Amino acid sequence: LGSLPGLKFLYLDNNEFVGPLPSQLAQSGKSSLEEIWVQSNSLSGTVPASYVRFDMLHDFFIDGNKLTGALPLQLCSAKLNNDFFNTLPPDAERNYCEYIACPAGSVGKEGVYPCSVCPGGDAAKLENPYLGKSNVNLQCSAYSQRDILRIFYESTSQRGWSGGSDWDDSTKDVCQMTGITCDDHENIIKIGLKNRNLSGTIPDAIGFLSFLETLDLSDNNLEGFIPSDLRWTSLTRLDISGNKLRGVLPPLLCMMQELNGNGENNVYYCDRIACPANTFNTFGHHGYHGEPCQPCYDVQAPEEAYIGQKKCANRQKPPSDGFDWKKEIETLKESGANVNIFSKVALSVATIALVMLVFLLGTRCMGGKSQPQGRHERKQMLRQRAASSDSGSSSSGSDDDEEDPTPGYSDDVELASVGSATSRSSRNAMDLINQHKGIALSRPQKVKKAISRRLPQAQGIRTSISNINVNSRKQRLKGSRRSIDDGYDGVVDFGDDDMDEQDEEEEDASSVENNFGEEGASVPKKKRQTDLLDIPMIS
Repeated sequence: LGSLPGLKFLYLDNNEFVGPLPSQLAQSGKSSLEEIWVQSNSLSGTVPASYVRFDMLHDFFIDGNKLTGALPLQLCSAKLNNDFFNTLPPDAERNYCEYIACPAGSVGKEGVYPCSVCPGGDAAKLENPYLGKSNVNLQCSAYSQRDILRIFYESTSQRGWSGGSDWDDSTKDVCQMTGITCDDHENIIKIGLKNRNLSGTIPDAIGFLSFLETLDLSDNNLEGFIPSDLRWTSLTRLDISGNKLRGVLPPLLCMMQELNGNGENNVYYCDRIACPANTFNTFGHHGYHGEPCQPCYDVQAPEEAYIGQKKCANRQKPPSDGFDWKKEIETLKESGANVNIFSKVALSVATIALVMLVFLLGTRCMGGKSQPQGRHERKQMLRQRAASSDSGSSSSGSDDDEEDPTPGYSDDVELASVGSATSRSSRNAMDLINQHKGIALSRPQKVKKAISRRLPQAQGIRTSISNINVNSRKQRLKGSRRSIDDGYDGVVDFGDDDMDEQDEEEEDASSVENNFGEEGASVPKKKRQTDLLDIPMIS
């Protein structure tokens, strides 16, 4: 509002406004306000010092509020509210601040000049702390504890209290009245009137019980607004939930130290005193319980405009376009249907689904057992395949005619994966194992593979000699078999040269067998030979 250059008149009187006067209303070089009427509200706090910037202001009325403190002296001038004092004689004593409002501890018929000072000095200011206090009879407030309880009872007993009341009994001691607790000095420190069917409004006078620490007015039918006068008490616990109170909480009441936990770690929340309008929780406030206030979504319901609500009038959750299980269950309950049947059906479906899931998982796990999972199992399977391949090849024909036991495997593919001849010459036995993917080869096949690689230098020579010796021995064995088949009784005579050659071949063959023999091949069983792939001679 302060930034509106065309704003000249602001009339906001008699509107039950609460809170402080906004200091931003007076912006330097921008304000053109001439009249401000905010009297007869519930405004609190002090008059901002920035209001001295109103250069064009000539009417400023703030009486009938709950403003405290002193007016800025620069704001008090002869031109301000001068229309009311034109009839005064020129030599009359004037207090220009009283032109705006009577100071605290005084009273005026209209809350402005002329003002009468309340008797009692500074003590009177405790009971008359507001600026612009008005009273036709110029009477200042001077309440006793009994007076305050009487005013409270008259204001809240429009329908009568449930369970009766003795607050209207002038002969009964104050500390003995229903719901009243006093300290050792007979000062009222607690008022507990929960769920007593209180109806009406909370009077301002309750705020002048200076020693009051606990006030519980919950679950009644109180209406109107929460008086900011409660800030003058010593309240540490306030519960006004479950009523029909409207508006907002007075900010200065929210700033009270220790009230419902406010002030801890310098944090202050109004919802610790009461949930705002259109919100709720179980307790009606976010005080000691720590439960936050939740929104009510059906804001059209007039009941939800109250503060401190413990439940929403209608819906407590936002409307949803999808299927709402809880809403449907509530509908079934209202229609008298048996919800237990629905629960049993849902439980049965969930149980069947769980059983099927367990069955599928168990089948999958059992099916996985048929395949060897570990390295040891795979090696054992490959050895069994190699043994069966060796036995099949020995019964089908000669060793020279044996085929590769790895169907679909091509040496060309292996050579292509390895690379050039130079790289092939540098391969060792482990490379060959890796290239064959762990498939076992029979002993003759290993020799053939080694020769087909054309190994260079010493490796190639040794492999070739070993192959010649093995072939020679095979020829001798074949000759012996033929001689036996032809009816020779003695030993076949190969001659001296043949015998010498035989000795050398047996020696070489023994060497080859020691180096290249494999379990299951034609090798003497008295000695276990090393496998061909166990030495780095094949590359």
